[in-house]
Amino acid sequence: MSVGRTVPCLLFWTVVCSYAIGQPAEAPLPVRGLVQQADPGATIEYCGSLSTAHLDYYLFLLARKELAGLVLIQQPAGSSPVIVDADTSLFPLRDDSNRTWEKRLSDGIEVLLRRRNRSRKTREESSPPGLDSEVSAIGREIDRIVYPIGGFRLNTNSTREILRLLRTGSAVAVDPKTAPAGSIIVSPTLFSPYGPIYLGHAGIVGADGAIYSADARYGGARTRNFSLAGWSRQFSSTNGSYAFVLHVPHNNIRRR
Repeated sequence: MSVGRTVPCLLFWTVVCSYAIGQPAEAPLPVRGLVQQADPGATIEYCGSLSTAHLDYYLFLLARKELAGLVLIQQPAGSSPVIVDADTSLFPLRDDSNRTWEKRLSDGIEVLLRRRNRSRKTREESSPPGLDSEVSAIGREIDRIVYPIGGFRLNTNSTREILRLLRTGSAVAVDPKTAPAGSIIVSPTLFSPYGPIYLGHAGIVGADGAIYSADARYGGARTRNFSLAGWSRQFSSTNGSYAFVLHVPHNNIRRR
């Protein structure tokens, strides 16, 4: 390796390894207990830790039937662990009070997830489709359908970010219980510092009233996995349920 390439690599790893990256052996019992208590029905996978002089972070993947998401636990030295973020994607991180470390923390989490994915690939003959640093592809699967028609891209797999973009973009809110075909339906992940965690989801309403979305049971592939009534039962009383219709640009409308 040339000196010219070595220096940028060393600078990159200095930034990333400002957080010491731990091997995903086993999280401390209080940390794992917090995650299990926050979502007792989910399957939990520990992805590793990030540490500074005063803070430890622990990353977990949760999976429950169709749903998958990430949980980030923070534990200050000498204090109890707390949940600082949970969603179908943690990129970008939303901790506004910690701007100094935001980029470094994001880089560290990405390293943990890529290492986790590489480890899975060595254990499995074929790996499910998905992004290198993501575990849920809900936004990507929506974009594959919506963008060619409406020219609108979410460019995120975070349920909370999807909801924000739909509320502030060129979309019209509709009743999620009677959302027409083509609507985007979203229920954002909700959590509190000590639990519970309610994993969210997003998808597209089909012509038959079914909802098509990335399904964690099939490696994030788009499948028919909810009905409008089933979605309402699953999310309305916890996460909330929201639906939006996008305006199709005039130049995308076929003339007859």
